[in-house]
Amino acid sequence: MADWRRISRAAAVDRLLPALRRHARPVLWLAAGVVLGLVWSHAPWSPSASGSADAEYAVVARAIDGDTIELATGERVRYIGIDTPELYRRSGTAWLYQPEPYAEQALAFNRLAVEGRTVRLESDVERRDRYQRRLAYVYRDDALINADLVAQGLAKVLTIPPNTRHADLFRRLEREARDTRRGVWAERGAP
Repeated sequence: MADWRRISRAAAVDRLLPALRRHARPVLWLAAGVVLGLVWSHAPWSPSASGSADAEYAVVARAIDGDTIELATGERVRYIGIDTPELYRRSGTAWLYQPEPYAEQALAFNRLAVEGRTVRLESDVERRDRYQRRLAYVYRDDALINADLVAQGLAKVLTIPPNTRHADLFRRLEREARDTRRGVWAERGAP
């Protein structure tokens, strides 16, 4: 009786092997795809890995100046890690339109880059500044607008810890803009 069970099991396995072989490849490919998908989503170059969990998409209503935008919701967003020349200066209680060199060019660049477009906003450690503006790295498609402003010489690096995720990139771009005398770095006596 024991021999019959052994033979039955062996026969059953022999009958199942072709079916298992037939389905094993697709199952292995599916498993490999799942594993590769998980690895890719956590790779340093993938959007989900480079982006923060706080990333969101929004429509830009207008550019206020070179480094500040207003979303369609009315929320103001200040670009992290950079500072563009100012358009206005305070005189007592009033604000006077007295643009610093390249302030208007920075505003024009920002308008062309983001105004009326959907952008991706990524936070760093701190989400708001002391004026309650949202702090963000602003992306249009895959372009980091904060970095583009620095690369064009229309912004200087302003690193305020703990928001330092792209500080090294911004410093490198600023050095290149300064070395090639682009934008604010073209002015005589520019530091």
